[in-house]
Amino acid sequence: MTQPTYLFFYGVLREGVGDWPFLAGLGMGSQASVEGALFAIPDAKGWYPALVLTRAGHATNVVGSLHDAGEVDLAVLDAFEGPQYERMAVPVDGWQAGGNEAQAYVWTGELPEGAEPIHHGDFVRWLAETGRRAYAGE
Repeated sequence: MTQPTYLFFYGVLREGVGDWPFLAGLGMGSQASVEGALFAIPDAKGWYPALVLTRAGHATNVVGSLHDAGEVDLAVLDAFEGPQYERMAVPVDGWQAGGNEAQAYVWTGELPEGAEPIHHGDFVRWLAETGRRAYAGE
């Protein structure tokens, strides 16, 4: 028997932010957080977040939701996230059901011009505070 895969979402894939058909098999989510730095990345199709695991002077609790991956096709999810992200195991706080690690999409490259730090670590809250719109896909 294989262990279930848990996914930590902190941005446009969080419940209520977008409608993504490729997440149809996703299990129920619960609130959780990871330690890191969060940045908002501008795009012509809206803003999306970038989780950076180590960034001196910017570390905070990044707020998100934790899900059992269920029947989600991880290859499709990886393709959606793109080459600037790497899916990797990260320590998760506020959740004990499946251990203390989940897969998260971590930004691995240089941050682009126009990236804005989200000091409080909550992308959904940042969208509401700034009036900006979330990335809406292709």
